[in-house]
Amino acid sequence: MGLNGEPGTGLTDAHGSGRLDPLLYPWDPPETSGVMDRAGFLPLDLADLDEALADANAAPLESRSLVVSIGSNASADVMRRKFAAYHQPVSPVLPLVRGQLGNIAVGHSAHVSRAGYIAAAPYPRPGESTTVWVSWLDELQLLALDETEPNYRRIQLDGDACPLALDLGDRPEDFSLFTSRWGVLTDGDGGTLPFVDQPALFGLLAGSGTGEQLEAGQSVFDGPPELVAEQLALPSVQAWAKEWFSSAGLAAAVDFDGLCAG
Repeated sequence: MGLNGEPGTGLTDAHGSGRLDPLLYPWDPPETSGVMDRAGFLPLDLADLDEALADANAAPLESRSLVVSIGSNASADVMRRKFAAYHQPVSPVLPLVRGQLGNIAVGHSAHVSRAGYIAAAPYPRPGESTTVWVSWLDELQLLALDETEPNYRRIQLDGDACPLALDLGDRPEDFSLFTSRWGVLTDGDGGTLPFVDQPALFGLLAGSGTGEQLEAGQSVFDGPPELVAEQLALPSVQAWAKEWFSSAGLAAAVDFDGLCAG
């Protein structure tokens, strides 16, 4: 389905405006590995990806960059939006393959996105195994994706230290992923908050202290999720939230150098 409010996208807000609904973050990944294009998603085995790319007149796998997709970058619909918004024409043809990433866990970045949600962010955690989606991006696709991630930096990881096992059989030697510039959210006592849906996260943050109050006795994160998301879409609240996460001890720096960096 497309992104203009058609049934079944799981992306639009309650008004059917075609705007991404922040409460539904990170939206839906594919049901199985395959290749997306402008209109849909074709389930495929890894051995068939190059043939599919050739048929679509797209760059072959060997010339593409392998990126582990965390959060909404695993959604084909979201990636279509990002490519369409770039200032140069970008191919919508993109392989997306499911896998398991070792020694990496996923929490939430210690900032609020411009659209009003608190996005996913990876961090090193020995012994953890996380289900991820992996994309192979051509040169322009990678530039377009980088442009959408001002709050993240893309780093290279070593497949020996952080093993990546694709559902379709491969174990890449190296790959990249985006890590938050602001760290990950914690409970204030040293524990990293788990990756949960937005309403559940709002509840965890409301319980971490009132922080700045919108009204007497009410936290920014307290109240109906729809109201919280509306407040978080305001630039002034986003700036406050990032500062509060840091000053309240709810943001932990993330260091990949000692474990997985390539």
